[in-house]
Amino acid sequence: MQTIYLKKFGNVLVGRPNGQEAFNALRPELNQDQSVQIDFSDVLTVNPSWLDEFLTRLADFNQGKVQLLPTSNASVRIALPVLVMERKDFVADIVNRAIKEMGLK
Repeated sequence: MQTIYLKKFGNVLVGRPNGQEAFNALRPELNQDQSVQIDFSDVLTVNPSWLDEFLTRLADFNQGKVQLLPTSNASVRIALPVLVMERKDFVADIVNRAIKEMGLK
């Protein structure tokens, strides 16, 4: 399993273009067949647009083999429920698991 430390992309993660850019920068380092876990340590804030863009591309790339590590980061915990609204795809599955593990529902 690979771990992606989002702090690598800065501590303020906002905007779809930046989420896409982060994934594109990371993609050469990823193995499509391997699971990944996302670590939010040292990230101050992440908005739903950035997270949606990044997670959608990552989940499409490795067929949804993504785990979001538990975090107490308020911006992440607020962004997660926003991402699952109206979705029925890999991203919704990933986020719903994380919401359950973090006790947000």
